[in-house]
Amino acid sequence: MKILISLAVLWGVSLYPSSGVAQTSNRPVLSVQVPFEFVVGNQTFPAGTYKFQSLLNSVAGKDPVDVLTVRSTEGQRYQAVVTEVIDTREPSKSRIVFHRSGGRVFLSEVWEPGRQAGCRLHNHMDSEQAAESQEDRVILLASADWR
Repeated sequence: MKILISLAVLWGVSLYPSSGVAQTSNRPVLSVQVPFEFVVGNQTFPAGTYKFQSLLNSVAGKDPVDVLTVRSTEGQRYQAVVTEVIDTREPSKSRIVFHRSGGRVFLSEVWEPGRQAGCRLHNHMDSEQAAESQEDRVILLASADWR
């Protein structure tokens, strides 16, 4: 079912490329040096420098999903995943949140600067339940490159 929803959302985005292009033209790209191996969706990424970008201009409380891309700066790794849109009461600072579980690290949230909405990923294990303590949560600050 999740695969069908993911395909439907991505298919819907590709049906209207003009709106997707217009929305991503002013979206920040977050650059982060990740010092550990991590999982995005069903793919494991080695330690390295990555760029994170949400493709839609999703609004918390209005839009249920966004599409997040994760790309290595060397161009060898790429993943696009459908995410849940989450909100905060105040504009956020750019950060990438990971959760550790079972000896692995999972990408959990991506927050772009100045937005009151972020992207939350759901993995095969619910990382919110798996991260029972603050020690299981890793937050990396990101620099934003506006495009």
